Amino acid sequence: MLQEAWMMPFAFCTREKRWCEFAEPVNGESTQFLQEFALKYNMVIISSILERDINHGETLWNTAVIIGNHGNIIDSLEYYSFLFKLGTSMDPVAFVDCNC
Repeated sequence: MLQEAWMMPFAFCTREKRWCEFAEPVNGESTQFLQEFALKYNMVIISSILERDINHGETLWNTAVIIGNHGNIIDSLEYYSFLFKLGTSMDPVAFVDCNC
């Protein structure tokens, strides 16, 4: 299991549009990269990506992709479509829509 949004700099604390450029489809470059490792080393990988959902108005999701040991995508789970807006502490104080 990889850390959340491992394929990009930590950006959930900002609202800058440039971070949205890291978003990709579930079967994008990051997932394809990991599919090769899953197949080669016969392991299951859970990868968190910033997903650009082209089927739903290019909404951005924080998505977990489950890659099987045969290099196949078993499933994906979009678990929120927001970016954090942080206050002075490191606790999220509000959510903001992220349709970038």
